[in-house]
Amino acid sequence: MNENESNAGSGQLFEFYLSRWLCLLPLVFFIIPLLWMSVIRVGSMSVVLGFTLLGVILTSFFAKDQNKYWEVVTGGMLKPSVAMFVLIFTIVGIFAKMLAQSNVAGGVIWLASSAGVEGTMFTAFVFIACCLLSTGSGSSMATVLTLGPPLYPAGVILGADPFLLAGALVAGANFGDNLAPVSDTTIVSAAGQMYQNKEGPADIGGVVRSRFKYAIIAGVISLILYLFIGSGSKFLTPAEATALIAKYSYAKGLLMLIPVAVIIYFAVKGTHIATALTLGIVSGAIIGLVFGILGFDDFLMLKTAGKKMSLVGIIPDGVTMMIRQILVLMLLMGAGELIIETGLMQDMMGRLSNMVSKPAGTELMMCVLGALVGLMGGFAIMGMAIAAPFVNAMGQDQKIHPYKRANILDAMTTSTCHAIPWSKQLFVLAGLLTAMKETYDFVPVITTTDFFMYCFHPWILMILMPIAAIIGYGRIFEGKDGSVVKGYWKNEIPKEVL
Repeated sequence: MNENESNAGSGQLFEFYLSRWLCLLPLVFFIIPLLWMSVIRVGSMSVVLGFTLLGVILTSFFAKDQNKYWEVVTGGMLKPSVAMFVLIFTIVGIFAKMLAQSNVAGGVIWLASSAGVEGTMFTAFVFIACCLLSTGSGSSMATVLTLGPPLYPAGVILGADPFLLAGALVAGANFGDNLAPVSDTTIVSAAGQMYQNKEGPADIGGVVRSRFKYAIIAGVISLILYLFIGSGSKFLTPAEATALIAKYSYAKGLLMLIPVAVIIYFAVKGTHIATALTLGIVSGAIIGLVFGILGFDDFLMLKTAGKKMSLVGIIPDGVTMMIRQILVLMLLMGAGELIIETGLMQDMMGRLSNMVSKPAGTELMMCVLGALVGLMGGFAIMGMAIAAPFVNAMGQDQKIHPYKRANILDAMTTSTCHAIPWSKQLFVLAGLLTAMKETYDFVPVITTTDFFMYCFHPWILMILMPIAAIIGYGRIFEGKDGSVVKGYWKNEIPKEVL
């Protein structure tokens, strides 16, 4: 089989000169500046955007069909899911600017310092808060973007390590993204795993119940690590922290946690996250104006400097704050479409799926497939859609219950997406946290390579699932009418399911 042939599916595959592996070139150009900036301790979304765009452009010269290349890339950039990301990130930019301008972090600082919650205790609190919100809302991105602005700067002042704080935000978000019944990854992972002995895919209720043990084990271990790893921030001396607490402590800022609660309430109720964020902005504006925390000029003001005029304030600044991140994500989605259209990912998974013949080996290979598609850069839904048919076929061959198949696929794909430094989740969070330096000068420049190793929950889950596959923990088979037949610790298909 040559580089541009595939048995992974039907239809005309997209072709490159030299090798179809060149479809990964845009991802390489995305990763290079992240690694470089982590070494020189400088962060710039403009540099990341420029390199990513350059990678997409240079890759086009290796395409056999230039017109088709740009059709594939723009097709990936214009998917409905991408349009939703653009909308959400734009709204989040306004919300984050409003919270920063109203000094909500000052309210958290006042409360936490009065209660004596600081250092690693505050980091653990952030992890728990993110676990609760992500489980209720089912959205990891909404979780980090909602809780990051009020909790991150407060945590830095209160002596928590900034990198551990960022890791706790992502780890808590991963907890709910993997477990919540309303999570899109939970729904997609279940929908792709079909019963053999009855009609339909795995039911979400059963999937969530069966995966709780994995999520909670990883959650408890993560909480212990956040409590005991790291003695506090290395960026501030005790004297500096005391001075900053006095400077930024602002009891009235606690009122601006009400908009955060509004978002959480409506997100948990199942309201679309864009609507929930909008309600948070509206309620925040009302509270800020009524209690004198914000003025009308804070939202929109015409600024003049000689003959030059510009609009400044929460609304225009919030909209522009996330533009670079949005453009990078759109380019990555377009580049990700190339990986699918070349058949590269499908071929790799097809070959791996033919290498196993026992339940343990099959589950272990499912873990590999889930992690492999997770390496696409944090686009979990796209990855699951690619891997689901292979996981389904492998699992059915060994009579593995669709609950277990869905759990492995979701845990490995979602966790990989929340752990790798080129993940969209980590990338967007790093950009948001670094942007806070405009308001809080004590916030350090942070890149994804600074904190990806501290996203404990996804890393632990990625270790736990292969171990469970090898030793047989949680192994279940499909019995009559789709019933669960336990096969814990066994590496043979039970006779009652054959």
